[in-house]
Amino acid sequence: MPAMYSDSNDAKTPLRVLHYLYGESRGGIEEHSLSILSALSREGNICHLAASPALLEQLNGEVSANSIRTLAIRRTGALDYRDALRFVLFVRKNRIEIVHSHLMIGSMFASPLARLARIPGVVETFHLREVWRESKRFKRSFWFDHHLARFVDRYIAVSDATAQHLLLTKRIERTKVRTILNGRDLDRFHPPSVEEAEVARRELGIKGGLMVLLLGRLEEQKGHAFAIEALRQIHERSPNIFLFFAGEGQLESKLKEQCKNANLLNVIYFLGRRNDPERLLEAADLVLLPSTFEGLPLSIVEAMACAVPVIASDIDGTREIVKHEQTGLLVPPEDASSIAASIIRLANDRSLRRRLGENGRQFVEQHFDVKRQVAQTANLYGELLGGAA
Repeated sequence: MPAMYSDSNDAKTPLRVLHYLYGESRGGIEEHSLSILSALSREGNICHLAASPALLEQLNGEVSANSIRTLAIRRTGALDYRDALRFVLFVRKNRIEIVHSHLMIGSMFASPLARLARIPGVVETFHLREVWRESKRFKRSFWFDHHLARFVDRYIAVSDATAQHLLLTKRIERTKVRTILNGRDLDRFHPPSVEEAEVARRELGIKGGLMVLLLGRLEEQKGHAFAIEALRQIHERSPNIFLFFAGEGQLESKLKEQCKNANLLNVIYFLGRRNDPERLLEAADLVLLPSTFEGLPLSIVEAMACAVPVIASDIDGTREIVKHEQTGLLVPPEDASSIAASIIRLANDRSLRRRLGENGRQFVEQHFDVKRQVAQTANLYGELLGGAA
């Protein structure tokens, strides 16, 4: 059923929604937004995406295929008002009804401008706790966030942990906060057949051994350094365990140097940016995510949807989807030795890998289907516009 809302004459009217993304590169937040816009567009709604030219180029294929209209925002400087003016004129010209930004830094630009343009509904999705701000004397007060909230009608928290952060730390009004769990397309991400797995492994040049996959930007948050150290600890006694990194980032040269110093260049592979995580998951024996903080990681949802067993840090957000010994294994954050022990355990226990994978798929089907996420988001939009989506 199309995600539309009822007007005063009880006629169904398409939603006119715009998402704003601040970042320059494609990652989990961008995938989150794209999945919502694509689904809403396919249901007959009029969807727009405002983002940097670099990001729009990376998303061009899906944006075009799903008839999502775009606005390039360059954000060249804090005092450059031209993009702000273009943004306001664009949302007015296109009669946008919902402006939906992602992260506080995106909301800081889009939400006041949306209110200035008298947009009926202003939404911010809060994806993860901003731990980098907690060591800053002024920023850790979240004073600005609390006052920015006057421009925002609703906050979407992607997990219970992020909802609690909004309520208790940022002191956002409880009536403004709605928890909508991240979801993925369970037709796109599915347990692979034997043939699909063989083809995927052949494409990656895997002839044997255990493939461990880490999907994530090469940034400190994702914990790649701990994964490398874990493999160093087990490589001598388990030389047929291979680690694949899919993603780009600032730490690439540093991580490659760490691999070189540990004599692991022949078992750790850097795949760069990949837009086909489902293909990599078809080849993977297990997925690793040793993050130091997360909101609710899409890479884990994707892995579990493909029935791939996971090892992940025991942190807020992640533990809401990875149930220890049930849907995956949790390890203490920043603990390479525990990661190493868990990899060895799964490498030596095929039946455990199968059980965790099957349980993971079932858990995702129950809680993290993108159809549920889109329906709940559309309902929220409809509430703001005075009707039922």
